[in-house]
Amino acid sequence: MIRFFSKIRYQLAAENRFGKYLRYAVGEILLVVIGILIALQVNNWNEERKIHAFERKILTDVLHTIDNDIANQEMLIRRLDTMSVGISNIYRLIGKNESSPDSIQKYINYLRTGIGFYWDRGAYESLKSVGLDKISNDSIRADLARLYDFAYPRIQAMINSEYLESYDEAFHLLDGLLITRMSVEPDGETTLYRVFEINDPFQNPEFLSSMRLFSMANERARYRLDNMRTWLDYNKNSLERYLKK
Repeated sequence: MIRFFSKIRYQLAAENRFGKYLRYAVGEILLVVIGILIALQVNNWNEERKIHAFERKILTDVLHTIDNDIANQEMLIRRLDTMSVGISNIYRLIGKNESSPDSIQKYINYLRTGIGFYWDRGAYESLKSVGLDKISNDSIRADLARLYDFAYPRIQAMINSEYLESYDEAFHLLDGLLITRMSVEPDGETTLYRVFEINDPFQNPEFLSSMRLFSMANERARYRLDNMRTWLDYNKNSLERYLKK
């Protein structure tokens, strides 16, 4: 098309028809400008499509990590449930004043199911490395920043200070009430193990203090995990709604 107009323009110039020559020259320039604008627009569309595809992929990855974190939270709650069974049964024995070493030993083993709080940072860190501004939705971007840069570290710090300190102190007290025994297997191999052996444990202040600390640690950890689950459910639902659009 441009070659066609150029041919006409050269012909008009040769015939000294300046007015028509000028109009065709301007038309040729306009065609070039329009072509450039169309090419730029097509390029912008392609770039926007790439950005949108990247946004959907990274948000899908973040959603998967949140699902994994929710599954991990549920596992931690189950471990706290096991711990609660031990605590409640020991308190039941205290209420009945049944201080059989074997029954207490059985439920003390339930107290060993501690928890460790962690989360999957991978997808969010990948997003941060290329820039949070790649997420076009302001709410999603702000919610993810609050979840990963505020909620997760805050809950972890609180569990470390409220749960782990009480849990470790409780085990330190309980450890003083355990004795080491040795068993010999038929093949001659020896095994060392720790057992609870104390007269009238329900009158022992260290034992009672350890039970109070275990109970307190369990309640605090459960409260913080429930709070974290609220954050996770909110972000999961927001991402699912956004990705369905």
